[in-house]
Parts: sequence; structure tokens; C-alpha cells
Amino acid sequence: MKKKTKKIKAIKKLVKNFSGMQKEPYGNRTRKTISIEVSSNEDITSYISELLKVCYYCLDGNGMFASPAYRSTIAEHSVTKVINLILELLPHDQMHCMDRIAELLETADNKDEK
Repeated sequence: MKKKTKKIKAIKKLVKNFSGMQKEPYGNRTRKTISIEVSSNEDITSYISELLKVCYYCLDGNGMFASPAYRSTIAEHSVTKVINLILELLPHDQMHCMDRIAELLETADNKDEK
């Protein structure tokens, strides 16, 4: 019994330190999140571009990305999931920050000219 307890504790420790999915309290539920590592904003746009290509090829009817085991899967449902993922990947915060930086630089340039 002690060996099983040690194994369970070791497994719990591994799961707790697993970086694949994070759990955080969200109201009365637990929110689970995953993350991907990107090296730059260009990397983010590359991911988004490739995901959009997959949606395009799936919707044009020439490519079927469903496994034979999931014949009842409708392409539009898969595309909807991918588009939702794309929307989550869009760097809204970074773009807002870049807009603010551009505004600050423009204001600073205008002050320097006067």
C-alpha cells in the first residue's frame, strides 16, 4: 500500500508541474488554458496564416481533413473551431500597445518640431 501511495504522490507531482495545461479558478468553475511559445509577432502571424490556409483548403471541398472514423464530422464545424483558435491567437494586446507607442512617438515628434 505504501508503494502505491508513493506512486500516486509522484504522479500528482508530475501532473502539478506539467506545463501543457494550466488550471486557474474562474468564478465557480476551473478554467483550463494551454499556451504556445512564439518567438515574435511574425511567428504569431505565421501561425494565423497557416491556420487560415487550412480553413480555406477544408472549405473549398478539395481536401477532407476528417479521419475515416469521424465521417459524420462536418467541415464547417472543424473550421469554426480553427477560426475560434485564430481569434484567440490574434495579438490584440500587442497591436494596441504598438498603436499607443506610435501615438507617443508622433506626439513627441510634433513637440520636437515646434
